Amino acid sequence: MQDKKQVNEENHYVVIGKVLDTYGIKGELKVLPYLEPKHWVGIRRVFLKRRGGGYVPFALSNIRFHGKDKLILGFEGYKNIAEAESFRGAKIFLPKEELPKKRKDEYYYYELEGLDVFTEEGSFLGRVTGVVEQRPYDLLEVDGGRLYIPFVKALVKEVNLKKGKVLVDESLAEI
Repeated sequence: MQDKKQVNEENHYVVIGKVLDTYGIKGELKVLPYLEPKHWVGIRRVFLKRRGGGYVPFALSNIRFHGKDKLILGFEGYKNIAEAESFRGAKIFLPKEELPKKRKDEYYYYELEGLDVFTEEGSFLGRVTGVVEQRPYDLLEVDGGRLYIPFVKALVKEVNLKKGKVLVDESLAEI
């Protein structure tokens, strides 16, 4: 049984990336960002967590774009590859209140999980259990993979976080 502190801490942080490997000899890390790279520009502190461990804060000394979809991060106080190697595979987190601001009709995936999915006519299709990131569009996973709905305006008509529901095109009632 989990204690309340652990449960609350787990719900307080959102994963925003994963350390893939070290980069160079100066203690930098190659990161797969889960936020769009442009949103990383204002971030000055992140939290890392390894399996079974707690959330540990790290001040960023630099952020660079690497290729189309990777970042290179430097942490203050880490200046060589030996110091950085222990971070391979670690997840990178931010507290929810420090996430970059969203524009209208943008959502963090954690906000979508648990929403009920209805057609425009009111047929219940299930509950969002995750979001699968892929190209050219992401998929809403419903009921643990029983159904996948492309997260595009043609099919997802409305997301209402306050009411806890997603309205989708009536054509999905036949699935």
